Amino acid sequence: MTILKKITGYFKSIRLSLIIMLSLTGLYFLGLIIPQKWMFKTRVDYEDWVNRNLFNRVLDLLDLSDIYLSPITITLLIFFFINLVVVIANRVPVVLRKAYISSPPDGLTCRELTMKWGARTVETSQEPGRVLTDLRMFFKKNRWSLHESREKRALVAIKNRYSPIGFLLFHVSFIFLLVGGLLLMYTRFSGSIVLTEGQPFNGEIKQFRSIDSNPKIFQKLPFLGLLIEDVKPYYEGEVPARLVVLMKIQYNDDLRTEVLEVNKPVKRGPLSIIVSNIGVSPLFVVYGPSGQFIDGAWVSLDVLRGKEDSFVFETDRRFTFYVRFFPDYIKENGIEKTASIELKNPAIHLRVLKEGREIVNKTIRPGESLKMTPFTLKWKDLRYWVEFNIVREYGNSLLIAGFILACTGLIMRLVFYQKVIWAAVDAKDGKTILCFAGKSEYFSQSFLGEVDEIVDQYKTNWLRQAEG
Repeated sequence: MTILKKITGYFKSIRLSLIIMLSLTGLYFLGLIIPQKWMFKTRVDYEDWVNRNLFNRVLDLLDLSDIYLSPITITLLIFFFINLVVVIANRVPVVLRKAYISSPPDGLTCRELTMKWGARTVETSQEPGRVLTDLRMFFKKNRWSLHESREKRALVAIKNRYSPIGFLLFHVSFIFLLVGGLLLMYTRFSGSIVLTEGQPFNGEIKQFRSIDSNPKIFQKLPFLGLLIEDVKPYYEGEVPARLVVLMKIQYNDDLRTEVLEVNKPVKRGPLSIIVSNIGVSPLFVVYGPSGQFIDGAWVSLDVLRGKEDSFVFETDRRFTFYVRFFPDYIKENGIEKTASIELKNPAIHLRVLKEGREIVNKTIRPGESLKMTPFTLKWKDLRYWVEFNIVREYGNSLLIAGFILACTGLIMRLVFYQKVIWAAVDAKDGKTILCFAGKSEYFSQSFLGEVDEIVDQYKTNWLRQAEG
């Protein structure tokens, strides 16, 4: 028990809190200076940086190149969490006493109030019991909370009685923010996927084009099924103005049709689905010398706005296809161009290279073919493809709750701060002496003037009516 008290005493010390916070601040500052893993495009680039010199290898060994998730940072965060819990637990009795919840204000007398707080006094001919009854009614009418001593000879009037609890809310908010932030870092999954109209996504990791962030815990993603039903881009002149994607989304057993737009993510549990890009997917089919089917695929090409893209067929990688796309094809003075960016008269210019040597250079429209001996390539259909970012993370609700708790705690402590007026009655020479004293958490001097106003109001209004 003695050891536990020593440990608790150590963890509630201000010195330890300061050491932990300064250490965490220093580590986070180092994270801005030391190159971090996420800054490198590939694993190979990162390993090249590590092997460049001994200092980089030491940083990698200590996990300081992933500083926000390093064992040092996590250890300090655990210490910070324990320190915070101990401080809060230690302050609970103090807060309860300040809110007059755990103990009554016993032993208040006029003499004590005068010695400690310089009490204001009022004399009356009423009985002490009647004075206290009238005083209760006076403070209740002015919306002050009341708390009486066991002897029924004194009372405490409190404005914003529960303001001290704001201290607990503010510090508890750090726990929510800490846990929420750690969950966010350790559970975040982020990847991009490209789907053509009519192409299903069944939640398989191999369908992702790229994965930017892998979770350390809760690695299994909830089931997500996607199917694009329709894609409608809208233009204003030659500028893309809006993109609307009609898509079926299945999250676990819940199947719904949703409308997605750029910068308007759809939420499913911890998953967010965000539209990020659009392109065209022509359907190319390859036939053999006798017309037999060889291969075919919807090819997702990034060829809008004049870009050139390329692709190969897996069945015969000797052929490389370079593609330029014309949404609204025209030919002026022998030069191929597009009249607009809207999909009105699509055409594709294909350059086909066989083992690095150009064998075909031709423009075709949907339904047309080109010969690339001994094969024939036919353009059969055209659809849009859409790129989505899929993000899964936990902890957002805890961060929001922590922010709300922190704001609530600060408002309770700094705006609706506690004001207390003590009142006690005493009998002297056949008269009842009523003593007032007050204290405010902030602006104590100005509150003394407020106490004087309350005493004057009581004397001129309520007490005069009672004696009359």
